[in-house]
Formats: sequence, C-alpha cells, structure tokens
Amino acid sequence: MRPLEGIRVIDLTHVLAGPFATHQLCMLGADVIKVEKPGQGDQTRGLALRPELKGLAPGFVALNAGKRSVVVDLKTDHGRGVVEQLVATADVFVENFRPGKAAKLGLTPDRLQAINPQLIYCSISGWGQVGPNASRPAYDHVIQAATGMMSLQGDDSAAPPTKVGFPVVDIGTGMSAANAILAALLRRARGDTAPIVLDVSMVDASAQLMSGMVASYWLAGTAPQRVGNRGFVGSPGSDTFPTAEGWISTAANTLRQFQALCTVLGRADIVTDKTLLPTLPDSPDGFLTDLANKAVRDELVKAFAAESADSWEEKLMAAGVPASKVQTVASYLDGHYLRTGGAHAQLAMHPLGGSAPAQILNEGYRWAGEAPMRAGAPPKLGEHTEDVLEELAAGGAKVRA
Repeated sequence: MRPLEGIRVIDLTHVLAGPFATHQLCMLGADVIKVEKPGQGDQTRGLALRPELKGLAPGFVALNAGKRSVVVDLKTDHGRGVVEQLVATADVFVENFRPGKAAKLGLTPDRLQAINPQLIYCSISGWGQVGPNASRPAYDHVIQAATGMMSLQGDDSAAPPTKVGFPVVDIGTGMSAANAILAALLRRARGDTAPIVLDVSMVDASAQLMSGMVASYWLAGTAPQRVGNRGFVGSPGSDTFPTAEGWISTAANTLRQFQALCTVLGRADIVTDKTLLPTLPDSPDGFLTDLANKAVRDELVKAFAAESADSWEEKLMAAGVPASKVQTVASYLDGHYLRTGGAHAQLAMHPLGGSAPAQILNEGYRWAGEAPMRAGAPPKLGEHTEDVLEELAAGGAKVRA
C-alpha cells in the first residue's frame, strides 16, 4: 500500500510547477484528477504543434502519468459545478492560476471549503497571493532573473547573466508545494480541523534554493559572488578542470583531501609551496576555505592535462578524493544511473504504443528493499471524463457530461 492511497487530489494545474507537485502525490498513491480545458488541455501536451504525439509529449508524460484526465469548461456554470462536485469528494485542491483568476471563476478557498470544510486548498503562483507583485506574470527564467539566481552563474562578474540550464525554480516550487501538502495532510491526520490554505510561490522557492546565499547576505552582509565551477568552500582543490580528454570536477575541500589530490597528480610540492599557499588549516580535516587562487589553479590545470578525465576519476576516487568526469545527461542515464538502482517507475504502457519498456522518475527517492514501482498510463485528454462523472453520479451528485 502506497502512503497516499485513498487521498483524492483535484488538480487544476498546468505546465510544470503545479503538475510536478501533483506528480509527487500521484507517485505516492493519491488519486489525482487532472481538470483540463476542452480542445487544448495542459499546454505541455503540444496537441497543436506535435499532433503525432497524440497529446502525450515526453514532458507531459513525465509529470502526469497515472493521473486521470477530466475535461470541463471552467467558464461555464456546468463546468464549475463539476469541479465543485469533485471538491466535495476530495482531500486536496491545487491550482496555479495567476492570482485573482480563481476568484473570477468562483473557485476561492472560502467557496470550496464551504462545500468541503476539510479540503486542503493549495495555490501555486509566481509571486504569491498577496502584495504589490502578486499580479505579475512569471516564468522560470524570469524568476531566476528577479531573485538574483541568474546573476550567480559563471565565474566572470562582468559576463552577461546566465540562467540555470533547466527549469530549476519550477521544479523547486513543485517540491515546496508537495511538501506543504504532505504537511497539511499530516495536520488533518492528527485531527486538525482548521481551514488550511497554502500559498506557494516561485519567488519563495527560489530563495529556498539559494538559502546559503540568502543567509550570507542577511546574517553577514556579504553579497554572493560568482564562483563558476568552483566548489562553494573556496578550496583550490574543489573545482572543475580540463584534462587530456574531457573535464573533471573534484571536491578536495579538506587539507587531507587536497594532499591526496596533489599526490595523485604527482604534485605533492604544491601543498608545501608557501608562494602558492601561504596559509593552510591546522588540522588535516580543516577546510581550505577561500584559499583558491589563480596560481594554484594554473599548476593543477597543467597536471590534469597529462591524462584523461576517466583516468583521473578512477585514481582520485581510489585515493578518497570525491571526483567525477563531467557527464552529459544522456551519458549519466546510460551509465551511473543504471548502477545505482535509480529512483524511477516503470510505465504501465508505452505512451505511444512502443514495444520497449518506458519509465519516468518517481517521487525522487527509493523505499529500501522495494523494487521500482509501476506507474499508471499517462491520460489522453479527457480520457476519464465519463468515468469520473459516473462515479460522482453514483455518489448522489447531479452532474451531466
């Protein structure tokens, strides 16, 4: 039995942050009913631009497999009535409209919790539900720019801003929302009957992802600086270096690790050269905090050029120095991922009828001793509308298609 079996979630979210949150709940066993607009559905289906995928584009499948799709028109009284009937049977309601739109549709927390007082209402937005910025539109890279995240990428303070190479804020927001909903469900399980309304925003999630930088500024008055591919400790042995073939990232943060790194490279003299490192920690386990400098890096770059990243990785790991060749996503999934068991779920069926097994990421961790779970099939647009309406009618609700 999965932890959220018996929990029903009404999902009025689209694109990424909201669907990622409800995906987490679905993978934990919740019955997630995805309410979609007629004709188009969730934009990530790509019905208009990629008709050959039949509304089951990879990005959509990854976050919606196992959910049930119901098509209703929220602009009509009937459509809103269907949602209200669903709410009466649900534990959680999640929406990611721009603040104010849910109110225009009559789907406010007060309205829905009058129907179902125990309903957990979760709103996901760019800037939060209150304050002068609440009505501003938002997308991942715009929030990266607004919150300072984009200013942290790279190692040259004069270089143009660069966004993180994947929608990190959307994913972080989805994680925050899922975590908040799980906490709310725990409150309910412990007997808390008070109204619960959750306000999850991309800007708050972005700040959480940068919590170390935020603390540095708030508590020490230190504005975060770009560090490029160097480790955040600032050790000269915690960086990313070119090799004879490929790149390697190392994390020799302590004096012991740095000594091991230099010994493997055949440059043990770097550690004792006072012109390169005038000061060192007193303890072998002390961090070489903020001791990185160009002169040491230049010497290490010369040493790394002698062999390939694969060769150095093997030698450094054997010496107890955390290190990895810089992989692509594809080479990681085809290599290390397969050797770690992986946190994934097998799809009950290939979304496009392929014969090869298909899989998606599950909730992102593993239950020790348990095999990877099986996920339900990704829903076609409106696939479960009739089934869900029949369930509501069987429960006494007066609804029609």
